[in-house]
Amino acid sequence: MTPLVGAEQMRELDRITIEELGIPSLVLMETAGRAVAEAVARMDPRGPVLIVAGRGNNGGDGVVVARALVDRGVPVQVMVLGSLDRVSKDLGHQLAVARRLKIEVEALGGAELEARLRAALSGAAVVVDAIFGTGLAREVTGDAALAVGLIRASNKPVVAVDIPTGIDADTGQVLGVAVRADVTVTFAFPKLGHALYPGRAHSGRLEVVDIGIPRSLVSKPSAIWLDDSIIERARPPRAPDAHKGSFGHLGVIAGSADRPGAALLACRAGLRAGAGLVSLASSRSVIERLGGSLLEVMGLSAGEDELSARVVIDGLTKRRVNALAIGPSLDPCEGLESFLREVLDAIAVPVVLDAGALDALGSDPSWLKAHAAGVVLTPHPGEMARVLGLDTATVQGARLEAARGLAEVSGATVVLKGASTVISDPDGTVGIVTRGHPGMATGGSGDVLTGIIGALLAQGSDVPLAARAGAQLHALAGDRAKEARGHRLIASDLVEALAGS
Repeated sequence: MTPLVGAEQMRELDRITIEELGIPSLVLMETAGRAVAEAVARMDPRGPVLIVAGRGNNGGDGVVVARALVDRGVPVQVMVLGSLDRVSKDLGHQLAVARRLKIEVEALGGAELEARLRAALSGAAVVVDAIFGTGLAREVTGDAALAVGLIRASNKPVVAVDIPTGIDADTGQVLGVAVRADVTVTFAFPKLGHALYPGRAHSGRLEVVDIGIPRSLVSKPSAIWLDDSIIERARPPRAPDAHKGSFGHLGVIAGSADRPGAALLACRAGLRAGAGLVSLASSRSVIERLGGSLLEVMGLSAGEDELSARVVIDGLTKRRVNALAIGPSLDPCEGLESFLREVLDAIAVPVVLDAGALDALGSDPSWLKAHAAGVVLTPHPGEMARVLGLDTATVQGARLEAARGLAEVSGATVVLKGASTVISDPDGTVGIVTRGHPGMATGGSGDVLTGIIGALLAQGSDVPLAARAGAQLHALAGDRAKEARGHRLIASDLVEALAGS
C-alpha cells in the first residue's frame, strides 16, 4: 500500500529535506526534471518537445526537462508564462544555466500569447505542462487559463510535471480549468489529487519517482492508496479441519416487499466473501417471496410488514451471530430509528449499516458511539449529504473531509462509495480504493458491498480492516466481472466474481 500526501504535507517534506537534512533544493529539482525527461523520451517524440512553464519551481523543473532532453538530442522549445524578471530563485538559477548552454527560453504573455503558443503547439510532438504544481490553491485565471485551454485544444500528448496544472492536490477538484495529461510524473509520493476524481482522470498514467526525499519522513500520511494485499489480511486462514462455524455467522437485516432482491444480494455476497453461515431477518412477505432463492441462507420471519425488534433480537441471539449487516432496501419509517437502536443495544457484535439504516440515523448519529463492538457506515454521496445536512455537490467536492467528518461525529468507520471510494476511521485515518470501473454503477452493487463487509466482520476482522478490505474486494470483484462479462454488469455478476477474488 502506498502513502498519499497533500499539498501542505508535501511542502513540509520539502522543507525538512532541504533545511534539516541539507539536501539542496537544486539537487531535488535536477533529479525531478531528469525523471520527467526520461518519461518524455520513452514516448519517442518525432519532433520538438514544447515545455510550457510557470514562474515558480514547477517551471524550474520544466527548464531542467528541457536541458535533459537537449542532452539526448531532442529538440525543445521553452516558453515561460510572464516576465522572466519575476521568477522563483531556483527557476532563476535554471534559466541562467539554460542561457549558458544556449537553450532559448521565451517569455510568453500579453497580446501575442495566443498566437505564439498556438503556433508552438501546432509544431510540437509532445507538450510538457510545467505551469503550476501541487502548491496551487486558487483558480487558474488570465494567461495561465488561456494557455491551459490552448494545450487542451491542441490534442497533443501531454506530460505533466508533478500534477496537471489546475488540479487541487488535496481534493482532485478542477480549479477553474485544468490540463488533461497523458502521463503525470510526480515526485516522492503520489498526491491525494492523483487518487481522487476528477484529478485522477486528468493525471493519465501516473509515474511516481524518487528524487531523494526519504520515505521515512512520512510517519502519518494524509491517506493510504489501498491495494489487493489488504484483502488477505482480513481473511482468516482456512485450516484443513475447519467447519462452517469457524468462519462466522452473519446476520442480515434487510429487504422490503417491493425490493426483496437487495436482501438476497447482501446474503449471497456474505457467503461468497467467506462467512460460514448467513441468516436473513426480514418480513414474512420477503422471506416467502424469496423462497427457494434462499438455498444457503437461513430465514427468520420477523413480522408481517414492519420488523419486530424483539423477534429479530431473540432469533439472531439464539443463532449466535458474529456480525450484523443492516439496511439494504429497508423501507424508511417512523419506527426504524428506534428499531435500530434497540437491536444494536441488545446484540453486541460489529455491524455494517447501509441504505435504509443510514436514513434511520437521524440528525445526530453520535449515538452510534455507544455501540462498542464497532460500526461501519457505507453511504453513497447522496446518503452522506442527507446525514451531514449538506448537498451532494459539496460532498463530492470534498470527499475526504466529508468521510472524516461523519466518522468523527459517529465514531464509526465510514465508507464513502463512488469512484475512488474513501474509507475514514474516527481518528481521521483514510484509505482510498481506486480499483473498479463505471460498469459497477448498477442497482444492488452497494448491497453486495454490505454483505462483503459483514462477512469479513463475522470472520473476526477488526472494523477498520474489514471496511478497507471489503471495499477493495468489492472493486476487485468488479474488475474480475468486467474481464468475464464486459462493462455492462449487474450486481449478481459481482457476487459470482467474488468466488475467484
